[in-house]
Amino acid sequence: MNEANILALLRLLSTPNVGQTRIRNLVDQFGSPEAVFHASIGELSSTPQISLILAEKILSYQDQKWVDNQLRFLDNKKIRIMTLWDAEYPDMLRAIYDPPSVLFIKGELKKEDDLSVGIVGTRRASRYGLKVASKISMELSERGLTVVSGLARGIDTAAHKAALDAGGRTIAVLGCGLDVVYPLENHKFYEDIPLHGAIISEYPMNTHPEPKNFPPRNRIISGLSQGVLVVEAPIRSGALLTANSALNQGREVFAVPGLITDKRSGGTHNLIKQGAKLVSSVDDILEELRQLPQSITQRKTMSKKNVPSLNKNEAMIYEKLGIEPKHIDLLSEELGMPPSELLVSLLQMELKSAVTQLPGKLFVVD
Repeated sequence: MNEANILALLRLLSTPNVGQTRIRNLVDQFGSPEAVFHASIGELSSTPQISLILAEKILSYQDQKWVDNQLRFLDNKKIRIMTLWDAEYPDMLRAIYDPPSVLFIKGELKKEDDLSVGIVGTRRASRYGLKVASKISMELSERGLTVVSGLARGIDTAAHKAALDAGGRTIAVLGCGLDVVYPLENHKFYEDIPLHGAIISEYPMNTHPEPKNFPPRNRIISGLSQGVLVVEAPIRSGALLTANSALNQGREVFAVPGLITDKRSGGTHNLIKQGAKLVSSVDDILEELRQLPQSITQRKTMSKKNVPSLNKNEAMIYEKLGIEPKHIDLLSEELGMPPSELLVSLLQMELKSAVTQLPGKLFVVD
């Protein structure tokens, strides 16, 4: 998006009562943020959720000082704006019902981040919860998946740290502006995460972490993820809102059981009762992700004559498969590769539309 449209976008963000949803409606209606300000009041008021009074305010309101401050913060902090209409906008997030029209990003979002798992949980985590979150995050990272969380105290912090320690990628979604360090003890992550992923927010600079910001933030965590793992969450927990968002978005929900006497696991136990996948190891997540429908990742089908780009391990597996289904145990025996390692490669290959899984852990080439 060019500079004129960025300026117009910031002007829309500065206008009272014009939020992410109305910006999306306006740009969909007129084609670009800049074109919005060339429309008449009557044309603006014909846009969904734009009243005549709000249309007048959009054209008359201008807080240039706020816009200039935003631009200065963006430049000083090396933060960039990504919009819903940019080609590099994450496909997974674009697919949800209410994707943010504007994202502020420090770091880089990559195509490989489509293969992500959200890990969330209580801020007041037990030693057990922190250990489990770290273990699963590290094992997901070692298998090439990106870990998404909210950079809150407790489970979120443990998940981000473990992903970084494993040399993997992680994405932190904030409920405040990227120039606001919250919580303060996580200030180091603001420098480390952008080197191995991204810190993102839909909120402009100088937005403080108010309670009302976090429920909308949660839909972005789940929206970026193939599935969400909840590790320790009491019955009333923001982590459960993220799980609910995941369900509404058609994403998988996983939960780690805890002690029945520990209130910090009350919410996760309820999720399991309601059908969330019980997780006792990373393989439980990988096995479920391999069964996701193709529509979630918007993959294109390929034939064996049109072989996708595969790494060395994936190419070896691909050569062992054909149009006749082959069981994963047989593949493991033929390749001398542990089933858990095979699961990771097969998941990656499914996302590349190289193979398809059939019932009974059977695989064929696409």
